[in-house]
Amino acid sequence: MSGIVDLHVSEYRPGGSMAGHRHDEAWFCLVVEGGYEESILGMRNVHGPGDLLFCPAHAAHGQRFGSQGARKVIFHPDDTLTGLLGEHRARLDGRPLIRRSPALYELGRRIVEAVAVDDAHAPMCAEALALDVLAETGRGMAELSLMEPGWMRRVRQCLHDDPARELSLADLAAVAGRHPVHLARSFRLFHHCTPGDYLRRLRVERAGHLLRTTKRPLLDIALECGFAGAAQFSRSFRAVHAMTPSAWRRSR
Repeated sequence: MSGIVDLHVSEYRPGGSMAGHRHDEAWFCLVVEGGYEESILGMRNVHGPGDLLFCPAHAAHGQRFGSQGARKVIFHPDDTLTGLLGEHRARLDGRPLIRRSPALYELGRRIVEAVAVDDAHAPMCAEALALDVLAETGRGMAELSLMEPGWMRRVRQCLHDDPARELSLADLAAVAGRHPVHLARSFRLFHHCTPGDYLRRLRVERAGHLLRTTKRPLLDIALECGFAGAAQFSRSFRAVHAMTPSAWRRSR
């Protein structure tokens, strides 16, 4: 078994859009042609050729395609491969994995060509190339991790140490020893989200754990996780999961 399930090439018309929707399985997506804007888990990003993306299972996302439309290679990892990626701490939380990679673009182009042959060997060739995509991605993410400056790791550690703590951009800049504008720009470059987005996701992740494992009232969970009240908790949770905390709890 290759670890790759249901690999296919999808094309999207220029100027088209897809309303918010969910998939029961997690998907990798490699952009080969065109470009589009995607809203997913409270984030909004613009993607182009050479971008590799990951959409977690049940994550709400919507897309708007540019004037050239888009062509994407899409595939689903099986449970074994997903577990392996998790062991290697691949960041599978909906943020872009790799952007504008010439190596990934070339692999994506070769997958499109392999699928187009449409003979008995095409699936095997395409799946082997998809595994190469993941291997190249792992190397690229490791390089990015090594490139992340120590002051940014200190900022992330500060956020992880106590997500419920109220921290301003100025507070984080003091931890980093950098100007707030420089911190904000650099953080988004490395992590494809703002420090505020990152903190919100940490709080929502913690809240989701408590919703899943306890029967505590929503307000108690909201306050423990750093939200000002039930209304802010609901807004932040919906921004990430596209449903209210109570609906999310019922769906588990």
